[in-house]
Amino acid sequence: MKANIKIAEDLNDLPVEKFRNGDEKVFHRLFTALFPVVCSFAAKFLPASEAPEDIVQEAFIECWDQRAKFTGLDHIKSFLYLTIRNKCLNKIKHAAVKNRYIEEHTRDLEGTEFFENQLLKAEIALHLREAIGKLPRQQRKIILLNMAGQSNDEIAGTLEISVNTVKLQKKVAYEKLRNKLRNRIYNFFFL
Repeated sequence: MKANIKIAEDLNDLPVEKFRNGDEKVFHRLFTALFPVVCSFAAKFLPASEAPEDIVQEAFIECWDQRAKFTGLDHIKSFLYLTIRNKCLNKIKHAAVKNRYIEEHTRDLEGTEFFENQLLKAEIALHLREAIGKLPRQQRKIILLNMAGQSNDEIAGTLEISVNTVKLQKKVAYEKLRNKLRNRIYNFFFL
C-alpha cells in the first residue's frame, strides 16, 4: 500500500508583489502549499474532536484581506501562524466558558430551590389561567390584552369600547382575580 504524500511546493520564488496586488493565482498557490502544514499546526492547539480547517480558512481570508501590508513570504507565514494560534486559543477559551456555564446551569437546574421555584411558578400560572378563564368574556379579553402589554388606549381601540370602560372592567376583573387567587395561593402554601 503506497502512502499518498504530496510534496510541498517551494514558495521561495513566490511573487509577493503580485500577491499584494490581488493576484488570485498567487494566493491559490500559497494556499495550496501552506494549507496542510498550517492545518497540522492548528491541530496541535485544538482538542482531537475539533477540526482545524475552518480556523485555517478564516486565517487565510484575513491574510487575503490584509495582503497589501505584507513585505515578504516570512511576513505572510508569521501572520498565518500567529492568527491561527490566536484563533485556536480563542476557540479553546470560548469552549471553557461555555462548559463552565453549562456546569453551573446544570447545578442550578438540579437544585431543589430551582425545582421548587419552577413548580411554584407553574402552579400560580395554572391557577391564574383558570381564574382568568372564569371571568366574564369582556373582562377576560381586557385582562389578556393587558397581560400581552397593551395599554388602556390600545385595548379600547381593539375592543371598540371607551377607555373608561376598559379601566372600570380591568379594576373589577383584577379584584375578582385577587379574591379567587388569594384562597388558592394560601392553600397551596399552607395546607
